Amino acid sequence: MLETLKLLGIKEKPAEVYSTALALGTSSVKEIAQKSGLKRPTVYVYLEELVKDGFMQKIPLGKKEYYQAVSPKILERMLENNLSELKKSMSNLEMIYAEGKGKPRVSSFEGEKGLNQIYEELKEARELIFWSDLSSVENLFPEAVRKINQATVDNRIFTREIMANTPEAKNSSKRWKATAGDLYSSRIATGPIYNDSVVYGNVVAFFRLERSNLFVVRIEDPTIAVTMTTLFDMAWRSGKPFM
Repeated sequence: MLETLKLLGIKEKPAEVYSTALALGTSSVKEIAQKSGLKRPTVYVYLEELVKDGFMQKIPLGKKEYYQAVSPKILERMLENNLSELKKSMSNLEMIYAEGKGKPRVSSFEGEKGLNQIYEELKEARELIFWSDLSSVENLFPEAVRKINQATVDNRIFTREIMANTPEAKNSSKRWKATAGDLYSSRIATGPIYNDSVVYGNVVAFFRLERSNLFVVRIEDPTIAVTMTTLFDMAWRSGKPFM
């Protein structure tokens, strides 16, 4: 539920307050604080924010003031309205985007959630080329690897990989091949490879894969993507075929 509420722009803690109030019905600050496990002054601040943004209502009963979460149906309409406004502005946004096309679009993402954003993009690519220690990705994100692997079959995504020369990476490559079949081929690198790097479309993504230090740099630029593909092809020709 919290992830759904975030789509409306509600931050995590206020979302907890909203969901608690939704379960309680008309309730006091004290009751919401006790149920949510948050401190009362903190809950009060979040409630005021939620009231201001239209997610909560104040209900005066006698001399006391209570709070009530608005119906989820109202939230649904709010989201639909937001989407409608976005669509109205899309032509202007596209124009701004087009004006900036001469500049590389560089962004970075941290943590598991950030990396999964890029992994979701890979499932929609037309072609994937990797420099990768696939076993390190598989160890940290087995479910993401499984879904991308299956997506290459479902969407017929041709995939090439220059892989680390380790037993673990070779085993991971075999598992990928077992699903992807002729859509996948790999060669062994002539030197060490750590982490993961990938080119797809006009995007190059460089990953850092350590349990306590997860991040990815995403660069969107056609000239950089073509250059990295050329370098990959040079390395591919010198690599030893594996799968």
